[in-house]
Amino acid sequence: MSINENVSGYKVIMHLQSSELTNQIYPPAFYLSRPKIRAIYNVTSSDEVIDCVQFPYFKEPKATSYPLDLNKGFDKFIFRRKAEPYHIFAKACASSSTSCPDKQSAMGPKRKPILTTRGLLARIMLTPYRLKGSEYNSMTFYATRYCGIIHLTQLKFDHDSSKNCSYHSKFAQACFSDSPDLEPNTNVPVDENNIIFSIYQTTLKEFDLIYSAEIQGIISDHKINDIHNLDEINECRFVLTKLLPEKPIEDIFDHPKCMLFWLQSYLTNVNDIFIGVRNLDGVVNTPVQMKRVQDMPKNRFWQPHICIRFLHIMLSLVEETMAKVDCPYTTYEFKYDCYAKCIKLKIHNGKSEYSLLSEEYIKKCKERTNFK
Repeated sequence: MSINENVSGYKVIMHLQSSELTNQIYPPAFYLSRPKIRAIYNVTSSDEVIDCVQFPYFKEPKATSYPLDLNKGFDKFIFRRKAEPYHIFAKACASSSTSCPDKQSAMGPKRKPILTTRGLLARIMLTPYRLKGSEYNSMTFYATRYCGIIHLTQLKFDHDSSKNCSYHSKFAQACFSDSPDLEPNTNVPVDENNIIFSIYQTTLKEFDLIYSAEIQGIISDHKINDIHNLDEINECRFVLTKLLPEKPIEDIFDHPKCMLFWLQSYLTNVNDIFIGVRNLDGVVNTPVQMKRVQDMPKNRFWQPHICIRFLHIMLSLVEETMAKVDCPYTTYEFKYDCYAKCIKLKIHNGKSEYSLLSEEYIKKCKERTNFK
């Protein structure tokens, strides 16, 4: 694989060919193992990470609830602060005995552990279908290799505080309750900083993937009392709610965002997605549509095995590129340039604004892996 110098400081390390990436003739002989929850946390409004969690329970809005006005309570809506999800994930890993990899006992000597977020995994998996040149399709992520573990994240996140961006959380509030026996309470302010998230583990060939993802809730006719009983938790029926703008589409699965919805669900073992359709005024006039996740890829222009194959290609590229690196501060910047159809690399040596890992996590990681 040739590496070409770039005047901006990047090196081209891979060229992407549409004909190769979307080749459907040779599906991979590997898939992700079923993702399992290893830990569940509640991140409070003050950024405290606690393991005392109360699951939300999905309650489909009653027919008498429509129309759902998603503008209700916007004057008290609390938008998410500009925080780095990976920082919270690393903080949880540092304080947990279940979510920080133990290289010698948990992974085995030949396994290749990756710590990341669901959002980044899904974004990588979308790439074969986002080859058209546009700012929306370009992507940058960052990697640090320490104690034999590769840490991946997107460093910067855009937070839009417009009313349109409040609609999804308000819609979710109308669909989830604190108990299977209670109706949702839409009279309290929505606080996007109060988050429930899980740490998942799955395997992809030689890679062990450990990643964080937000949890919306479950469908259950009884309350889950022991959140630490992970055998029971992993058998729960997890759901997502999604909101789409009103468009003249006969099959809602044809909406461009449905591939992302499927990837998010696939990576977190979600069974069902409940989709609401809003008009331009932020009002849902028609009942939510329930879609089985397993049905979503049928008869689509996109294919799951192509997404999975590309994820393995990218993880292999990162692992090979960083094979001789082991520093808690040095960060490799991988940039997908959709205009040039290539992956570029820039290295940030030593401690810098790009360093990902906290001192607390670095210490814990060294202790857990017995790294010398």
